[in-house]
Amino acid sequence: MTAGVFALSAMALCAIGWPVAAQLLPEEPANAEALDSLDPALQPVNSTQALKTSEQSVVRVLVVYRGYGGVPLDAVGMGSGFVVAPGYIVTNYHVIETPPEATSAEIYIVPHKDSGAAYQQVTLARPWMEGDLALLRAEGLKIAPLKLSLVPQKNQQVVAMGYPGITDRLLKRGGTELLEPADAYVTQGSIALFASTNPDGSRVDTLFHTAPINPGNSGGPLMDECGQVVGVNTWSAVSTMSEGGDMDVPAGQYVATHVSALNTFLQSAGVPVQTTSDPCYAKTADEIVKDEGLSKALAAYRDAQAKRIEEQRKAEQLNAVMDQLQLGALVLLSLLVVVLIALIIRRRPHKEKDAPTAYSAPTADDLPPPALSIPNPRARAKTPEPVEKKPHAKHPFPWGWIALGTVVVLIALGFVLRESPMFQTMSQKAEASAVSPAIMRLSCDVDLKASPKPLPGVGPIDFEFDAAHACVSGRTPYEVQPNGTLLRFTVSDAEPVAARLELSRDGLVFKRSDYRLSDDAHRSYVAQRQALGSLRCVSGKDTGQAEALKDNLRKVRTLAQSFLTAGPETETVWKCRKAPEKAQ
Repeated sequence: MTAGVFALSAMALCAIGWPVAAQLLPEEPANAEALDSLDPALQPVNSTQALKTSEQSVVRVLVVYRGYGGVPLDAVGMGSGFVVAPGYIVTNYHVIETPPEATSAEIYIVPHKDSGAAYQQVTLARPWMEGDLALLRAEGLKIAPLKLSLVPQKNQQVVAMGYPGITDRLLKRGGTELLEPADAYVTQGSIALFASTNPDGSRVDTLFHTAPINPGNSGGPLMDECGQVVGVNTWSAVSTMSEGGDMDVPAGQYVATHVSALNTFLQSAGVPVQTTSDPCYAKTADEIVKDEGLSKALAAYRDAQAKRIEEQRKAEQLNAVMDQLQLGALVLLSLLVVVLIALIIRRRPHKEKDAPTAYSAPTADDLPPPALSIPNPRARAKTPEPVEKKPHAKHPFPWGWIALGTVVVLIALGFVLRESPMFQTMSQKAEASAVSPAIMRLSCDVDLKASPKPLPGVGPIDFEFDAAHACVSGRTPYEVQPNGTLLRFTVSDAEPVAARLELSRDGLVFKRSDYRLSDDAHRSYVAQRQALGSLRCVSGKDTGQAEALKDNLRKVRTLAQSFLTAGPETETVWKCRKAPEKAQ
C-alpha cells in the first residue's frame, strides 16, 4: 500500500506539476507587438536641440591681407567654416586664397559665442583647389566636431549655417567687432538636385539646394535636420542683366560641395572623421511635444518593457525552484518504490523455533504413548511406513510491483529528458520539418464576401510560395510574425499610395490593404524606404544574409507603421488553392 501511494503521488505530480509551473509565466501585453515595433534607431531626433548643438561647431573665418613691408591692406577676407575633427576646420579654398595685391595673409577663426572658445590664428594644413576646399589646423581648439551624413536624399530638408557679410553690415558690425564670438546665421530649404560637376566645370560631386546663402556663407556647412553635414556651401547665383535686358541667371540657385567629395578630401589628408549612413528622422521640439500618440507609445513601451522583464525574471526563478522540487520528489519516490520492491522479493515465510508445521514429519515426542500389551514373540516387528514430506511453498514473484516501479522510473526519466537541451533541439527540428512544406504554386481568386472595400477591377493572381523561407515567387521576402502569418509593406514611388500585404501561414489566404498618403508623408516615406535598400530572398544556408534580411524587414515594418496610421482606403482578400503542376 505504501509503495502504491508513493507511485500514485509521483504520477499525479508529473501530471499536474508542469502545467501549474507554466501558468506562472507572465502573459504578454495585448499591445506587445506594437510596442516592440518602436525601433529606437527610427525614433525621431529633436532637430531643435540637434541643430542648436551643431551650431556651436560653426566658426567665422577672417583673413587679414598684408602688402609689402607687412602693411595690412584695407580689404579683409571673410567666410565660414566648421570643425570636422579635433583641431581641424574645413572651409572653401577661395575664402583663404591670397589675392595678387597681397604678399601674405593671416588666417583667424572666431568660434560661436556658446562654444566657450576665443578667436585664434590658424594655419593652412591642406588645400584642394579643384574642389574649392581647404583644411585648417587650429592648435588646442576644444570644440566638438560635426558628423558627416553620407546619404543625403533629394527633397530632404536642409539647413545652411554661416556668417554672411550682409548680416554684419545690417547690424553695423565691423573692425575688431568681427573678432567677437557671435551667433551663426541659419536658413532652411531642401535638396533640389545632384550633379557630378561643379559650376567651375571640375568633376566634383555637388548638390543644389534652396536654403539661401550669401557672400560670407562660403565654407559653412549644409546640414540635415539631425545636425549632420551633407555638403559645404560654396556658390550662390545672383541675377545679372544681359545686353538685351534679359535676366541671365535667376536668383535663388545655391550650390554646395557634396559630402562625399568632402569625405574623400579628408581621408586623403589622413583626418579621422565621424560618418553615418543612417537616414535622418527628425522632428522639431514643438512637433515632438504635440505628438501625443508617440509620447504615449514611448512611455507605454518603457513601462511595459520594464514590467515584463521584472515579471519574467520572477517567473523564471519560481519555475526553476519548482522544477528542482519536482525532480527531487520524482527521484525520491522512484528510489522508495525500488527499495520496497527489493524488500518484498527478499521476504520468506517465517518459522518459529521447534514449531511443527503441516509439512514436518512427526517426532517421538509428538506421537501418543503406546498401549500396554504383552509382546508376542511370534509377531514380526513391523517397520513403520515413511512419512511423505511435502515441499515448501514458494512466494509468488512480484511482477506488478516491478511494473509499477518501472513506470515511475520511466516517468521520472521522461521528465528529466524533456527539459534537456538535446530533447528540445530535437523537438524544434521535428517541428520545423513538419511545418516546412516544399515550394507550392498557388492560384488565388478574390473573395468578395471577405473584402470590405476591394480594389476596383481586381482579379485572380498566381504565385509560388516557399513557406520554409517566407519567400514569394522566388524573390519577394516576407516577415514572419509571432502568430505565423507573413507580412510585407510596399510604397509606390510615383503615386502617394502604400500597401500592407499579409499572407496566412499556409499561404491559402492573401490580404492587401492600400493606404492613401499626403504628398509630404509620401516623399518622406519613399526617401527613408529607399535608404534601407532593396530586399530580396536569400538562401536558408547563408545565415549572415538571412539575419541581415530579417533585421531590414523589421526596420521596413517599423517605418511603414509610423506612416500607415489612418484606416486603409481599400481592403481585398484572396482565397488560394494549390495549383496543378506545370507539364515539363
